[in-house]
Amino acid sequence: MKNLFSLLLLVFTLQVYGQSNIYGTWNNEEVGTLIFNSNGSGTFAGGSFTYTSTASKIFAYSEDGNFTYSYKVVNGQLIISGGIFPAPVTFTKSKNTSSGTSGNTKSGSIDKSIVGTWCWTKTSGTYTNASSGSTRCIVINADGTYQYTYEGSISGSGGGYYGGSASQSADHGTWKLNGNTISVVSASEGALTYSFQKKNHPKTGDPMIVIDGDAYVTYYQKNPW
Repeated sequence: MKNLFSLLLLVFTLQVYGQSNIYGTWNNEEVGTLIFNSNGSGTFAGGSFTYTSTASKIFAYSEDGNFTYSYKVVNGQLIISGGIFPAPVTFTKSKNTSSGTSGNTKSGSIDKSIVGTWCWTKTSGTYTNASSGSTRCIVINADGTYQYTYEGSISGSGGGYYGGSASQSADHGTWKLNGNTISVVSASEGALTYSFQKKNHPKTGDPMIVIDGDAYVTYYQKNPW
């Protein structure tokens, strides 16, 4: 009985230490800010999650799925791997460790001129009675977060019949701009970097942002670049 009590005490101690060891706000210049609150909640990449942890594992639960991470704290730095991180990522603890909302707070990383809603649209008709279309929109926020939505559809008719299908998807995360590249941390895909340009539409003159070769036109009225 004494040995069993000692074992249970050790397990409980490791669990408490594991969670208290990661409480606070952690920053990484590439992927953004990660927050672990003492009540078992957290925020990252514009989304929220709940978590439990041991001395070496973090179990995160969110609407995007459940993920298991390995971690260690060394010299005030939190090193995490697994889950959405294909390689270990090192976070440095913020001096202000109070609870807050996640965001991309790196100096010089937020270009407020691109804040707004931007959409890419494509329509096509392969045959006379068939058509397809897709729309991708990105809402870029001034706090360094973004929301992405996709809608696609295809329809056709012939011989007295009509048919069609539709698909949708969504994502969110954080972003920062570095000259001709934009770095994002997607809640579904992790850290990514794309080419980036500002252009005006050749016909309408409306401002566009070109991400990875795809031109997104402003959804609301904005002045040309």
